[in-house]
Amino acid sequence: MSVPFVNASVQGELSAPPDQIFGQIPASGLDGIAFLDFAYESAGYSTHRVDGLLVGTWQGTRQGTHHDTRPSAGPQDRDGDRATRLTFCEGGVPDERTDDVFVLRGPGYVGSTRWSGPCRGRYLAYMPAAVERMIEAPLSQTEIATLTSDLSERMSVFHLLAALGQEAAGHDTAADALLVDSVALAVLRASGALTLPGPRRSAALTARQARRVRDLVAERIDAPLSLREMAQAAGLSESYFVRAFKGSFGLTPYQYVLRERVTLAQSLIRSGTVSLGEAAKRAGFPDARRMGRTFRKVIGRSPTEAARL
Repeated sequence: MSVPFVNASVQGELSAPPDQIFGQIPASGLDGIAFLDFAYESAGYSTHRVDGLLVGTWQGTRQGTHHDTRPSAGPQDRDGDRATRLTFCEGGVPDERTDDVFVLRGPGYVGSTRWSGPCRGRYLAYMPAAVERMIEAPLSQTEIATLTSDLSERMSVFHLLAALGQEAAGHDTAADALLVDSVALAVLRASGALTLPGPRRSAALTARQARRVRDLVAERIDAPLSLREMAQAAGLSESYFVRAFKGSFGLTPYQYVLRERVTLAQSLIRSGTVSLGEAAKRAGFPDARRMGRTFRKVIGRSPTEAARL
């Protein structure tokens, strides 16, 4: 018995719901971008029609092993156990693979996927408006070719989706919109869906644009902030804004915002007038636990350790 599903720009049917969902980010509130990190323990199939864009990775696992975040070494391990077979079909033409796989599905794609055993998938789905905003062109005038390849050819996409999976896993609070936007744009570039014509020229913000962005971050430091809002403050497209911002600040917009939040939280904690939870709230972190994780990632210390320095 099949079950219908809708995931942002993708519609179709599943042979059964996933046996495990490691992380999920719905499209609502994130400008039409959705993410799913899931696994099946046994054979199954899915059908899908893509209206916007779908970028993902598949990892077939071997019998008797647990799902892993690392790509497998090949179709057969030392004991001779066969890896899960993945079969992709478009227009009645099957494409069977036993290696880990990268997939890119553009608007209008209609096809199906079958798996012979345990496997794990990570998908980033873009609604048409999100794709058009990031590629700066109407989908009707854009040609995005369907691509199925060995994951080794798109390892940057694998690492981006794995990082997004960590952000989506085990959190009761909503995912950081700026992080999701930033990863989604980076995935478009790494997947080949977004290409820049000709050699890249150096880019930088003007002094006025940089001041506007700094003021926006300062004003919204305790609230969610999207890449789209930051780009609009500078009067630029998202794709160019990311390059120009990094050219001016030496950081991505997401890294800059994290640094500003850490700096504010550290100052609040040092003052001794607020709790860790209140410092996290004022600095724009969902909670003290997420703040602590960000501190360790950005400066390599816990909030209390950093405050003592």
